[in-house]
Amino acid sequence: MKIKYLYIGALVLLSACTANDEALLPAGAVELKGITASIDNGTGASTRAVPEVKDAIGRTAFANGDKIVFTKIERTENAIDPFIYSNIPYEYDGKNWNRTTTDPEKIYWTDGTSFHTFIGYCLPSAITTWEPDDKRVYPAELGAGKDEIDFSSLSEGNNEMAKEDLLLYCNKSALAASDGVTTNVSLTHALSNVRVIVNIKNFAASASATDTQTKVIDFKLLSQPTKYTWGGGSNTLSVVKYEDNNKKTIKLWCPQPDGEGTAQSKTFTFYGLTTPQNETYHSIIGNNKPLQFSFTVTYPDPMNPNGSPLVKTYQGAFDKTVNFNSGQCTTLNISLNHKDEQMFLGAEYSDWSFVATPDLGELRKKSTYMSNVDETAIVTSGQVDNIDDATWLYHVGSKVYDIYGNDGESAAAAYCITSSLQLLAFAKEVKNGNTFEERFVRLDADITMQSSATAEDYQWKGIGEGSNVFNGTFLGGDRYINRLSGSSLFAALGEQACVEQLYITTIGGVANGALASTNAGVIGGCKVIDDVNLTGESAGALVGTNARAGVIHACYYTGTGNLVGNQTAENHGTIVGCYQASDITSFTNKYLEEYVGKLNGDLATWYSGDTAKYRTKFSYTFTPGNYPTVAVK
Repeated sequence: MKIKYLYIGALVLLSACTANDEALLPAGAVELKGITASIDNGTGASTRAVPEVKDAIGRTAFANGDKIVFTKIERTENAIDPFIYSNIPYEYDGKNWNRTTTDPEKIYWTDGTSFHTFIGYCLPSAITTWEPDDKRVYPAELGAGKDEIDFSSLSEGNNEMAKEDLLLYCNKSALAASDGVTTNVSLTHALSNVRVIVNIKNFAASASATDTQTKVIDFKLLSQPTKYTWGGGSNTLSVVKYEDNNKKTIKLWCPQPDGEGTAQSKTFTFYGLTTPQNETYHSIIGNNKPLQFSFTVTYPDPMNPNGSPLVKTYQGAFDKTVNFNSGQCTTLNISLNHKDEQMFLGAEYSDWSFVATPDLGELRKKSTYMSNVDETAIVTSGQVDNIDDATWLYHVGSKVYDIYGNDGESAAAAYCITSSLQLLAFAKEVKNGNTFEERFVRLDADITMQSSATAEDYQWKGIGEGSNVFNGTFLGGDRYINRLSGSSLFAALGEQACVEQLYITTIGGVANGALASTNAGVIGGCKVIDDVNLTGESAGALVGTNARAGVIHACYYTGTGNLVGNQTAENHGTIVGCYQASDITSFTNKYLEEYVGKLNGDLATWYSGDTAKYRTKFSYTFTPGNYPTVAVK
């Protein structure tokens, strides 16, 4: 005789003495006969996978013969004695998921609203054995039986990433579908997706140089831990690394071997899978070693263009811990600098993504301030082959180019600054009398001046001083100068100067204004973020002194204090469409929206009548509860 409990709310029903387990079922309680499974399409909270993509990573759809095993199906709310089922397998026949056993204990939904917990997995084909220990912890290994994991040769029928891509499922509020006999489950990726973007923009000397034909190949992550576990503990979806020395090289896949983009604006994107690793894991096992990598660069020999290409293998390491999170994508940005082969490195984290082509304009290249200030070169005579990384500009005849081949004569060919060392070189150029009049300079990377939020290793001395003013056009490019300390970024902006779309954060004290100590030119669409510690008499967060000829439009400051200092009746210049945080902190959204309208109205009126005083028009965007942001109109 078997007694079976079935629940409706707090009501307990006992089945009669019978061999038929389906006898006397309460009304509305039906057997769960099947499931509808999918791979998370973006509606889930942890990961997303785009189902129809050209370049796919891992599994984006199920194949005939795939299996899902629910390690636990549990009633978790409104039950007197929660019932639990374990190890319920389903198999995919190409169209439907069906139970693969005839377990006599059937799964029943007792009503249409009670919460349940579904926990399970779908194994990739690379895992052939999957036996849990006594704590129901499941072990596995990337590239089991192999010394190196090779994802580089992906093709139809040979998708190594799909073979390794473990899918997990956990839902604490699963409900029966409208038919009452099935439920929908959406599995997510358990391992870490790694994407590497190698940018050669700073590697090529010019747009026409032979090294624009550079190819980046054979990207490898070195010494990657490959064993991992799943299950156990209170967090049943956690993927935890084994504490072992089973390290392997992981070779990544490049879907577009010839690169994306043309000439200097070219990137190479690589993809792969690795085990989740984070700061907690590193601290537990005492492994704070940096992430190591290698790749090979090939490019034509300039002395023998028709001969064999030159081949160079690079090795590098990230100096800080790079996290690989379960079910998420870590993007590693690597920007190759010029001839000395220096690399700028950065890491970003996002949901699992299959985007194979990055937007180069949004690629954030990082650098940290350097100490060899006295070795920074200024304009030098000589041929291109004499360039080293410390040289930013060089002569060819009577013209001056930057190391990327730009002549600075237009916004499209602006001299590019992509590192802190080049920013130093720019400052020394102005200090030595180069005003850059009728020339364009563009910030092409976020520059971080200090190595940390507390360091003040180098006190900035300013671009230009005394009679050595900057009189060119400086295009900020929607990028940041971070952790500025010492003097203003520009000591003096002359009457022909224009600075646009530059953003600044500071650290320590800044003498007068973060952007400029004195301004006699035009500043537009710029902002200073957070508080500025001003130490000079002419104190303003953005500008210390705005001279009579100075114009500041569509700029703002999010800290406390004044946007511009030293504003007297005799010395005020023109300030239009600007604001500081204290102007709006007490506004409701209604008044904030009206204030944004007023700012835009003031700018529109001024733009229509004073066309000689600005280069670009800007306007503000209202966002509820946030500072109005500025962009090109």
